[in-house]
Amino acid sequence: MTAPTQPPDEGFNENERGSEINLAEVHGSILREQSEPRVGAEPVPLWLLTVFFSIIFWAGLYLAYNSGGFRADIFDPTHAALAAGGANAQAGPVDPKVIGKRVFTQNCIVCHQATGLGLPGQFPPLVGSEWVLSQDWHGDNHLVKILLKGLQGPVQVKGATFNNAMPTWSMLTDEQIAAVLTYIRSEWGNSASSISADYVKEIRAKTADRTEPWKSKELQDIPAEKAPAEPAPATSPAPAASPAASPAASPAASPAASPAASPAALAV
Repeated sequence: MTAPTQPPDEGFNENERGSEINLAEVHGSILREQSEPRVGAEPVPLWLLTVFFSIIFWAGLYLAYNSGGFRADIFDPTHAALAAGGANAQAGPVDPKVIGKRVFTQNCIVCHQATGLGLPGQFPPLVGSEWVLSQDWHGDNHLVKILLKGLQGPVQVKGATFNNAMPTWSMLTDEQIAAVLTYIRSEWGNSASSISADYVKEIRAKTADRTEPWKSKELQDIPAEKAPAEPAPATSPAPAASPAASPAASPAASPAASPAASPAALAV
């Protein structure tokens, strides 16, 4: 007994099958025209961009505060050590004026200019200034107070009136403030005594509670003081001569060459 044959699908059509094949070919050609995906085309993560630009910003700030304007005449401890004889040379005391010039170049030169003449009508000069040289009613204590707390309001300098604000530089160390004050008091023809770091430390402690910038009238009401003279730096002893540089001290020297040497001298 034979199985009944299935009737042909009435929905089948040769023309429709040809259309399906042609449609697949068209889709295939479109896909081939599209670019292939590539490795590395993903967008850069936001956190990586943030870290990158943060490093760039920090580097810019570091250069701004420590480059010294990229000037060759700014003090560089590395160059100073090489000039003195390399890493084995003993480091002597650094001239405060050298440090002061570096601090001035980094922080003060924009307003007071490299010549110390300031900007007329805006920022007062330092050359021949009674404030810098502690003349008339001005004292060394007034100058240190200004750097530690700032100054605002009208001020008379060499007969001219300036009405601008000087920011506080309390973030500088006592040594840096003493060095920059010593520099401006002895540069551009100025001639005044140096300011010691101990004196700056003393004034800083006395004004620790003050939060407002000084005014000229306030400083005038404070009696002028003269900073104590800074003691001269102690000179380091000369290095001992090496055995090779002193033939008389070599082992080859015969004991008989100095018969007058006493046992005490030999013990020394």
